[in-house]
Amino acid sequence: MKSIKTIDQIEDALHRIAELERGISEADNKAQEIINKATAEAENTSRSMIAEREELIEKIKAYSDVHRAEVYADGKKSREFTNGTIGYRQSPDSIEVSKETAELLEKAGFSHCIKIKKEPVKAALKGFSDEQLAQFGCNRITGQESFYVKASEACIAHAVKGAA
Repeated sequence: MKSIKTIDQIEDALHRIAELERGISEADNKAQEIINKATAEAENTSRSMIAEREELIEKIKAYSDVHRAEVYADGKKSREFTNGTIGYRQSPDSIEVSKETAELLEKAGFSHCIKIKKEPVKAALKGFSDEQLAQFGCNRITGQESFYVKASEACIAHAVKGAA
């Protein structure tokens, strides 16, 4: 179709867009089915290998736990072997806080242990003039108009019934 010159041509173009979107959706659905099937096959193929790997890791860990002094010399936490490395990692301590922690710290005089995040309320700034915004290092970004096309799904259903 060349350029659109009439309202009827817009209707025809929207109908064609709806057909194209249906075709795109069908192609995407077929691709997803293929991906899902391949993923399921890979999971089936690797399931026993994953189980065996996990079992071997557990056996290595059990040996390592019992023979720690023998496996890790000089206080080291890991050991390299020809085919890989085993070891222990110490994660850092973490602190769990409750909703009341900040208030309790403040009351006890530990306000230096409280983080306060300052940030402007953009919704409140919308009422400022451009000059006022500039005073505070702000800019108004004018909303952009954008064009959209939404093809009717009912149109496709009608077209499919008519073709059948």
